[in-house]
Amino acid sequence: MSKVLVGAPIGADVDSVTAGTTTNGESSPLQLGTVVNGADGTRYVLVQAAAALMASTDAPNAVAIDENYQASLMTTALAAAGHGLGFCPQLVIADNDFFWARIAGANFNARVEASASADAFLRTSATAGRLGSGSTASAVYFPVVLVVAASASTSAGNSVREVMAGQLVAVRMGGTGAAATLP
Repeated sequence: MSKVLVGAPIGADVDSVTAGTTTNGESSPLQLGTVVNGADGTRYVLVQAAAALMASTDAPNAVAIDENYQASLMTTALAAAGHGLGFCPQLVIADNDFFWARIAGANFNARVEASASADAFLRTSATAGRLGSGSTASAVYFPVVLVVAASASTSAGNSVREVMAGQLVAVRMGGTGAAATLP
């Protein structure tokens, strides 16, 4: 069932993925970068996958969104370069697919490190697409928090937990760094 959207263009379905064939936005269902608001305060931006991002529906990855609205798995290097943060829907997303990345809201799942703590800002981790918590010198932090702590007993360090995300600005803690805000 599609989510209720406020003032969205006709055809906007934030619970769908549209196949694409090239990385230039050609055949996009709407203009890349279009932002829509959910009735519950969640915000979404239309992006295109720069690579395969989701092979299954059970581990929604964090993505880095560049100035051309191309989405890649989030890494410290991409966050530090000023890419915005978004979250994949729980759908299979292949290379060049178009999808609506969540950029703010609550009550949605995200893939995090097994050691991630509740009520702490999440940061980039050593694993692309997965966020963590705790202190590390090179990480970039986001105003995103876990509602419940991740489980250390989860296999292969894979944990999917509910998160809350504010206006998504990347902040490098303890030093200078890039910051990026999506509209």
